[in-house]
Amino acid sequence: MRMQILMATAGLVLVSTSPAFAQEISPAEAESIQQRLTRYLPQEMIDAGLVTVKAATSFYELRFNPTALLDKARTGAVQLEGLKPMTAYMRPRPEGTYHIEAKDSFDIKGSVDVAAGKNSFSYLVDTMKLDGIYDPEILYFTSADWSAKRLAFSSTSPNESVTASFGETAMRVSAEKKDAGTLDISSTGVMKAFAETITSGSSGRIDIGADTVDIDVSLDGARYKVVQDLVFFALDNMHKDKLDTADAAKLKDLLRASLPVFDNLTETIKASNVTVGTDKGTFGAQTVTYDLAMNGIAHSTRFGFGFGVDKPTLPAGVVPAAYEGAVPERATFKAAVTDLDLAGAVTYLVEHADFTKPKPLTDEQNREIGRIIMPGGAMTVEFEDVSAISPIYDVHLAGKMVLYPEEKDRRSADVTLTMRSFDKTIAYLQKNIAAVPQFGQASFALLMMKGLARDAGDGAQAWDLTVGEDGKVLINGRPLPF
Repeated sequence: MRMQILMATAGLVLVSTSPAFAQEISPAEAESIQQRLTRYLPQEMIDAGLVTVKAATSFYELRFNPTALLDKARTGAVQLEGLKPMTAYMRPRPEGTYHIEAKDSFDIKGSVDVAAGKNSFSYLVDTMKLDGIYDPEILYFTSADWSAKRLAFSSTSPNESVTASFGETAMRVSAEKKDAGTLDISSTGVMKAFAETITSGSSGRIDIGADTVDIDVSLDGARYKVVQDLVFFALDNMHKDKLDTADAAKLKDLLRASLPVFDNLTETIKASNVTVGTDKGTFGAQTVTYDLAMNGIAHSTRFGFGFGVDKPTLPAGVVPAAYEGAVPERATFKAAVTDLDLAGAVTYLVEHADFTKPKPLTDEQNREIGRIIMPGGAMTVEFEDVSAISPIYDVHLAGKMVLYPEEKDRRSADVTLTMRSFDKTIAYLQKNIAAVPQFGQASFALLMMKGLARDAGDGAQAWDLTVGEDGKVLINGRPLPF
């Protein structure tokens, strides 16, 4: 799982703030690595052995002992069992990287007594393995494989219980240096046999399952060097109530240099053979997808997102027979919020903030940042693909809409609606009028729409719909006849 690899990376992120070069294994170097790892830890955690590094014949043994944290935070309200040290083995390589190996398992159970009652929980990770090449210059893995045979979680409170599990899980990450300060990072993986059960007094029992969950994430052009500097700057100054003038100026320089932070981020998650069991029966889908895309902290940031369902199924009797043919075989919603000036907001922050004060910006300056993010007060939403397809209809919507969050009645739109299988839709509605009288009105409305349509070719009709800020509506360039 990607998060597990990031957790492993976090444990190593402070191994060095500069490239390390392979050398003979020695207790002195083990002590040096341990000091770098514990640089930002409280002395009491260091003394308790939260992180230790020991030299062996051909590797360093890195041990993280979370029981040290538990001992410091222990109260009568918290009970925990099964917590144990985690161990990784670090082998220096000639080019200055480390070969990291780890194999572990977890079986943790606990409870917390709060005012509302006792909450119990458990975490199980069976046969977890990590094998990768860690580069202390980029503070990340250039390549790594993470796998687990089983992951499970449970949580029980007086009002609700949740259990979730995955079967075999495998994840691979890689990072490639593009130049002196940027990285391309990718992560792919598959999680099998997902199952989750939610039980509560208000909604009853819900069982969610999927045969596989595929994950594909890429981050191009990540400005790793300046982000590292920002992280270490924050760690070095987190104990201060406020920054002095020199540090405040340095923070502004780092913020300027970090833009746009990355060039492109894309993420796709696809769940296959999904089922959702409820008291009304089992709903399902062949696939359910989720997409995310962003082009960095830029002057014209685009944040895209999408959802898709392929071949959904419904329990018998949930939808009346007359409506069954109207259930889509595939539905998609892909949209994006565009033209966000996030870089302009950061630039304004750098130019106006006084980081030597507890409150760097005034209330008016904070409001100005909000205005900068949406130039002219406008939020533009682009519809890339909004569609629904079934044996009796094929509908697609594309275009854009401009909203003004501070002016609720101000908006405009320019979208195109395209329909295929139009005659099939009309025939279906008319065939089922006896069962659903409202279908008669819908059929009449569609016939009126057809009269306003333009020929889009390939048997399709289209309507170019324009809505002005004055409320006037045009269809295919002509005012509405009503």
